Amino acid sequence: MRVSCTRRAGVEPGRLMKGVLSMMDEPIYVSASKAAGLWQEYRIYGDRVEFDTHLGLMMIPFEHIERVEVSESEIEGLLKGDLHLKGFRPALKLDWANFAEHVVLDKTEGLVKRVLFTPDDPAAFKAALDEALAGYLDGKQGGAHQSAGRQEDAE
Repeated sequence: MRVSCTRRAGVEPGRLMKGVLSMMDEPIYVSASKAAGLWQEYRIYGDRVEFDTHLGLMMIPFEHIERVEVSESEIEGLLKGDLHLKGFRPALKLDWANFAEHVVLDKTEGLVKRVLFTPDDPAAFKAALDEALAGYLDGKQGGAHQSAGRQEDAE
């Protein structure tokens, strides 16, 4: 089953929408489709990251995200003598990640543990994802504290 991946009204590519974390069905950040990303779209929601690729829709829930970082082009690294072998993991590359600055997303679950992709602005995408992850984790911890408080009140 393929989910409709049209642009949502009011969400411009590359824009962070404040106060949308509670609306799980509206994207917080949409990366514009560009040649470096093979005209694919990458979106951040309040509880997941979605990759609208030519092979279909790939979703990664926030609870499966281990680490996110921005990495330089593999070509630039090779020219400097850096082979990027430290912490090597086989990766799924969704686009031209070897040839441009890109985002590296490490996962704790699933067959593929590392995903490389090239949003229109990797640093802005990472910043938006970091903010969304922090809000998500705060919400989960806040919910746990609230339910614990309710149990204490009931006793």
